[in-house]
Amino acid sequence: MALNKWHLLFLAIYASLIALPNFASGLIDPTQPPKTQKPNTSTPTAPSPRGWTLESTLVAPDRRVAVINGKLVSEGDSVDGARVIEIRKFDVLVKTSSRHLTLQLLPDFIERNP
Repeated sequence: MALNKWHLLFLAIYASLIALPNFASGLIDPTQPPKTQKPNTSTPTAPSPRGWTLESTLVAPDRRVAVINGKLVSEGDSVDGARVIEIRKFDVLVKTSSRHLTLQLLPDFIERNP
């Protein structure tokens, strides 16, 4: 009779271990991205209609770099027909064959002090 109790105990433990993955499959993994999120298949940022898009700047004591139209540039470099004259914290001055342009980083969000 004692052997039958051990068999029943073993059978109960075995059945619960088999059922556990089915129960856990219904739980939501908090670290998993939402299922409605589409994979990022976008292409790199396209230039704006005027030709140049300033995406990022880095101004440090030892160097100044910017990302324009997806390309990393320094002062003096050329990008899509324009020469980079000066890189500042929130904008970059470029010179084309006919004029000087200031490319602004997030122009709609930057608030200037009067």
